[in-house]
Amino acid sequence: MSIDINTAFSPELVHQQYVLDRRVRVANFLKADDASQLLQTLARETPFSSAFNIDGDNGVLSDTEMRQLSNDQIQSLQQKIHENASRGSGFLYGRHDITGRSAVDTPAALTQFAELINAEPFLEQIRQISGHADILAASAQATRYLPGNFLTRHNDFHPSEGRRVAYVMNFSPQWHPDWGGMLQFFQDDGTPRDAWAPQFNSLVLFDVAHVHSVTFVAPFAKTPRFAVTGWFRTKPLENQTGY
Repeated sequence: MSIDINTAFSPELVHQQYVLDRRVRVANFLKADDASQLLQTLARETPFSSAFNIDGDNGVLSDTEMRQLSNDQIQSLQQKIHENASRGSGFLYGRHDITGRSAVDTPAALTQFAELINAEPFLEQIRQISGHADILAASAQATRYLPGNFLTRHNDFHPSEGRRVAYVMNFSPQWHPDWGGMLQFFQDDGTPRDAWAPQFNSLVLFDVAHVHSVTFVAPFAKTPRFAVTGWFRTKPLENQTGY
């Protein structure tokens, strides 16, 4: 099967909303069957690794490597990650690279989604929506937030990659807001703004200058928070970081 956009998608209407605050949510972005197929792919077929930051260095451990750690090693790793997070810098979540140099064993449906958002007709729609005529490509990574996962406050400005517009394609049906995992926006001074729940089959677009976070996922969250995320950018996809 191929992944395709819902025929009700209107770039003109999305542009009208985006220009108000350089961010927008698009409900029912993909065809319903395609969104369901991608959810099943993320839940059953995608090999995730845990990504984290300790003292400014990014680390990655596959699910297999994580299972091989002793309880003491896991506790020590978590303490280091949480210590950084307590100072306002850090993250812990599952990721699978789709478009970068480390992309291996990527399920076909995820590859098809990346091809869809990198096709010239859709890139032209993103240029029209955002006003950035220099956008050339879209990076993509699958993400999985389990209980205890989070992403602290930051913006996505990254000159070497030419990031212009961040996106989050959500695949979390029946997500309860008390479970956390909210896309939280902030003023530049750190004052909280609003928080957006990961509504299933919704596409979120926002300017990379927006300060944001993903709030801590509660221990009682019943399901993982799945999404495909990345950036529409002015440079080719080589050397992307994915963080």
